[in-house]
Amino acid sequence: MSKKNRTVNPAIYEGLKSVIGQPSDKVISYDAAVDDFIQYSAIKGLSKHTASSYAKELNQLRKSFVDQGVDLTNIREVKASDFEEFIRLQVAKGYAPSTINIRVRTARIFGNYCVKKGYTSNNAASGVSLLKMRHTVGATFTQAQLKRLLEAPDLSTFEGVRDLAIMLTFADTGIRLSELEAIRTTDVVFPDRAINIQLTKNGYARRIPMTKRLQTVLRAYMKARGLDEFTSSLFVTIEDKPLNARSIQYQIREHGRRSGVLDDVQCSPHVFRRTFAKFKIKAGVDIFTLQQLMGHSDITELRKYVAIYSSDLDAAIEKGIE
Repeated sequence: MSKKNRTVNPAIYEGLKSVIGQPSDKVISYDAAVDDFIQYSAIKGLSKHTASSYAKELNQLRKSFVDQGVDLTNIREVKASDFEEFIRLQVAKGYAPSTINIRVRTARIFGNYCVKKGYTSNNAASGVSLLKMRHTVGATFTQAQLKRLLEAPDLSTFEGVRDLAIMLTFADTGIRLSELEAIRTTDVVFPDRAINIQLTKNGYARRIPMTKRLQTVLRAYMKARGLDEFTSSLFVTIEDKPLNARSIQYQIREHGRRSGVLDDVQCSPHVFRRTFAKFKIKAGVDIFTLQQLMGHSDITELRKYVAIYSSDLDAAIEKGIE
């Protein structure tokens, strides 16, 4: 009777260790682990924006580790103290707490992935505390500023009609820049009076009703745009090329500059989004309806708007007074 082989194939051995949660004997560098993580994010179905954000933040972390002299040839050599020093340096450079916290959260997600894959035995970033933040709401437009912005485009040109349609879509739907960039002509459904947002941050498509004025402007824009069999993107250049996020941001800033609004407040897609939330809260729209319209996973972010803009406290202050 032949004896069984008393050694196990190295590949099988590594796979078994991963199954039971033991760290691999294989040494992997920080860069290689990040590459694997980004590929995993794409396979998992995360949006291109999210995967790009992970890569950006982990690259910032890498630069800091290099400055600190951290050994990046072995991911297991990265310690909690290295992350704490990273935070200290970020604070010293004047980065906002919200920006630093995004980087720490990304590091935690990456660390969990490394543990799951057996690259490390523990997540060194898991015990690093986030910075305390003041819960504030950023700049928003007033009604007068919004009116000036919408009046800025030259409506005798294709670009002017397009830019009005873009800014009004932001103003009347509160969608994100990445969502607007991804809208296709078929996503605008006039019989249903709605825009179907397919590419969202949380991965769930949603329907946003169109206001009457947005319907009118989008009909005019789509007539000027015409149909192009090679370009399905809703918003395009005069050469029928899809309009990218950077170009959209630039055009909004330019209209802010021409209208003078940029002298008083930043002009960007996110300011439109904040303004949408402000006006809806002030108009009495409940937070759960607003959550659905804006595509938030939870109401945590929207509570800040309610605290500042809700009129419920004004109505309640006189009640109970004799």
